Amino acid sequence: MTPAIASALHIIGIAMVCTFLTLRLIALRRHDVPGTRLADNGNGIGSVLLLGAGFWRLFAELEKPLAFYTENPIFWTKVGALIALGTLEMYLQYVVLPWHFRHARKQTIEPRPGQFERMFKLAVLQLPCILVVIVCAAFMSRGLGLPTAPAPPPSTLPGQAVYLTYCQTCHQPDGRGLGGKVAGDFVGDPAILAKPDGVLLDTIARGTSGRIGTMPPWGSVLSHAQQRDVLAYLRATFGAQP
Repeated sequence: MTPAIASALHIIGIAMVCTFLTLRLIALRRHDVPGTRLADNGNGIGSVLLLGAGFWRLFAELEKPLAFYTENPIFWTKVGALIALGTLEMYLQYVVLPWHFRHARKQTIEPRPGQFERMFKLAVLQLPCILVVIVCAAFMSRGLGLPTAPAPPPSTLPGQAVYLTYCQTCHQPDGRGLGGKVAGDFVGDPAILAKPDGVLLDTIARGTSGRIGTMPPWGSVLSHAQQRDVLAYLRATFGAQP
């Protein structure tokens, strides 16, 4: 439940930032002070949700180990886009924050010449930055950008389809999890698959946390049959029966 809540907050944050960045852009083009302030407030709330939920998911390892992201160059591209987004925001906040304070004190807001034009240009540059963030997030969710590992031979076992869909992103096609950096290494650490079926099935269903990070629980996603099938595939492909 916790990963789902964090993910939902993150998505809501992205949606709010996209929406209010656009509304602020429209208000700036119209030289609309109240509209700019309103959109800026919405953008601020969205940014808190976006960054707060993002850091929560990242450092609490709610869904994937930290190395899943830090080993991926696409992640650093996303970080760079966020930094660029924040840098462009500095001048806008330099102008708009005093407007908020003056409004709270019921004082007149008098924009200086050229402020709207400069803010509009910076706000336009923010749009491709948020687009890069969204695209990078979508790519990373599918494991793109991680070093490509050799795939095992094709298998007729039904668990292969489950593995490809739900496990391969972290554990990788060769079952090594980038040498144990982003997930358990079934090949390099034979002790993993040496555990009894009951222990491994419980791990699949409930998830686990350890040195590498956190594996989410799959009990609510995979049926009991699918869990047994994927375990059989792991044993047949990467290890042996205990």
